This record gives sequence, structure tokens and C-alpha cells, in this order.
Amino acid sequence: MTHPAQGEFLSPPTDDAGQEHTGPMATATHRSRRVLVFFLVLAMIGAGAAQMSAALLTLTLKATELNASAATTTISISSAVAGVLTLAALPLVGALSDRSRSRWGRRRPYLLLSALAFTIGGVLLVAARNVPVFVAAHLLITLGFVTASVTIIALLTDQLPDDRRGAPTALLSMGTPLGALIGMAVAVPFGDHLLPLVAIPTALAVIGVLSLACIVRDPHHPEHRPRSTPAQLLGIFWVNPIRHADFAWVFSSRMLVFSGVAALNGYQAIYMLQRLHLQPASLGTAILLTVVLNAGITMLVAPVIGKISDRLNLRKPFILAAAVILGIGLVLASFAPNLPMYLIACTVVGLGQGVYFAVELVLATQILPDKKNPAKDLGILKIADNLPVTIVSAVAPFLLAIGAGTTGPNFSALFIAGALSSILGGFCILLVRGAR
Repeated sequence: MTHPAQGEFLSPPTDDAGQEHTGPMATATHRSRRVLVFFLVLAMIGAGAAQMSAALLTLTLKATELNASAATTTISISSAVAGVLTLAALPLVGALSDRSRSRWGRRRPYLLLSALAFTIGGVLLVAARNVPVFVAAHLLITLGFVTASVTIIALLTDQLPDDRRGAPTALLSMGTPLGALIGMAVAVPFGDHLLPLVAIPTALAVIGVLSLACIVRDPHHPEHRPRSTPAQLLGIFWVNPIRHADFAWVFSSRMLVFSGVAALNGYQAIYMLQRLHLQPASLGTAILLTVVLNAGITMLVAPVIGKISDRLNLRKPFILAAAVILGIGLVLASFAPNLPMYLIACTVVGLGQGVYFAVELVLATQILPDKKNPAKDLGILKIADNLPVTIVSAVAPFLLAIGAGTTGPNFSALFIAGALSSILGGFCILLVRGAR
């Protein structure tokens, strides 16, 4: 049996006259795309499960096991180092992938690297007996996730045409939140037993990325290799915003929108305790409710919006609408007097995220400076997803202190600032000229 060539994922087959086939050959091509998308999404869900289960649960359990009194400090140090690694690794992994000339292809070696990093990171996390090993485990899990996510998105860009990326991109965007749900779900029957809590999400990640590596056709194209001059190597972390204005506007838009989301996610737990007056014992259940609502709404909305966007060949109006909906959700959250009203606000935020995830990455892939070597630039764009956490952490104390008194921190100021940031990010996307 012969494998389909890479081009088989790119366009419908044609006859000698250049006319598209609409019979069995076209069906086979459509089936090949569906198989590819299935394994891309499977790999993203697995990677999300391993990363998010660590971030939300297992790192905390392990740090407490090592030294309960210093657990907060241990996690802070480890998270800071992992954050620096993420910002550096996103464009670096992408650039190295673009330049790869392995006999196994450009992307497949990095899927294998991701599986290896997840495996070793999981083993070290369970076995760690001191903080340095704990930090090394965290770094390896982070490296596995960064490598997997950049490679998966690059494969989608390599092998699907612009007008067929809407629904697949929407599904990929749901991978991390769905992985978070799965990662949290496996915790329920195992309590605080670390081995299964780490082993199951790690196994999901390894199985997902290795399955994708086995089925994907990933031939390398020497003629597409970027030059490796010193200037271009330094440019791994840089895209000229004047020469590539569309890319700069997409980066800015994405960073502003995700800053709004980070304002809510980063301070949700303390908001529930201090503003909504939840008891600590009920906090975990309340947060799980918000995760279920967010992921559920996103899963319902994103595929539908992705298909509509593909048919209309329009992205920017949907992104603007999503940013405004997110802003409305944040404003509602800022004035929520109780948990039910806050969950309604989270539902609105989930709706905005579902629309945003369905179309924003598709538009981003259309304005990349080098579409033949997309992974590096996609990695830089992913920085805009992660940098807002640092920005919000730096700005939040000043916003929370505005008018703070006997009523406690001013969460309304923080969430409204996040809403304005999100809406501004939506309007920034209108300045992109290279996509509709």
C-alpha cells in the first residue's frame, strides 16, 4: 500500500484538463484530510492533558510532598524558569523545525522529541526528591508541550490550504482546554496518588504525538530551506514590524485579547474567595464548573463558526465580534454579586473564546512572512498567548489597589481593564490588510 503524498492533503485531485474530480478520488482526498485532522487534534488534546494536569494539580502535589512549608516558593521559582523557557523555545523550536533536513522530514523529529520530553519529564516528576530535579521535570514537560503545539500547528499550515483551515483550526484550539478537562477528570478517582495522576496524562500525550508521527506524510523540501546567515539566525526571535505590518498587528491583537483572558483566569480563585465569599472547601468544584462551561461552550461554537468563516472566506469580523463578546463577559464578571451570575459571565466569555479560537489562528496563518517555513513565525505568535500572564501579573496590583479599602481589592477595575484590552485587540485586527 502506498502512502498519500503531501500534496494529497493540499488540494483536490484534477484530471489532465485541470478539472477537479468529484467522485471517489475527491472522496479519498477528503478522507485523508479528515484522518490528518483527527490525529492533529488527538495529539493536541494529549499534549494539553499532560501540560495542564501538571500546571493545575500534580506540580502542586509534588512541591507539597517535597516541602509543604516551601511549596509556594518552589512552584514560583519553577514556573518562572519554565516561563522563560517557553518564551525562548516557541520561536526557536519553530525555526529549527523549518530548517530541519532529517530523512524523517521537517516536523516528525520534533514530534518524537516532544514524546521523549513528556516521558522523561513525567518520570522525573514522580521520582523527584529535591527541588532541582522538580524544576528539571517541569522544564521537560513544558518543552514537550511547546514542541508539540508548535509542530502540530505547523503541520496544519503545511498540509491544508487557507480555505480548509477554519474548522480544523477551531478543533485544534479546543485541544488544550479539552486536555485540561481530561487531565482534571483523571484526578477524581485517584485522589492525591501522584503516579497515576502523572502517568495517565503523560501516556495520552505520548500516544497522541507518536500516532501523529506515524500517520503524517512529512517529506522535506530542500528548496524551501531558509538561509542560515548570522543575521537570519538572530532573526529567529524577531519579525520586522514595519516590513511585516500585518504580522505585527496580529501579534498585538492577540496579546491584547489574551491579556483580557489572563486578567480573569489569573485572579479567578481569589476573586471567588474574597468577592463571592465562597468557602475554600467549595473552591475546587466552582473552578471545575467554570472549566466545564468554558470548554463546553467553546466545543459547541468553534466548529460551527469555523465552517461559516470558511464558506464566507471572512475572518476579521468574527475576531472583532469575539473580542467584544469577551469584553462583555469580563464586564459582567466584574459586577457579579454571586456564583450563579459569575457562571453566566463565564458562559459569555466562553462564547467569545469559541468564536475567537475558530478563526483567529486561520487568519494568522494567512499573513505569515514566510509561508513555506511557518513554524518559526507561528512560534513568535504563540508568545502573544503566554506574555500576557506576565504583563497582567505586573499590572494587576496597581489596578486592584484603586479605591481598595474595607471592601477589599478592586477586582472590577482589573476585569474592566481586561475588557478594554480585549476590545482594543479586536479593533487592532481591522488594520490587517492581507486577510479579510
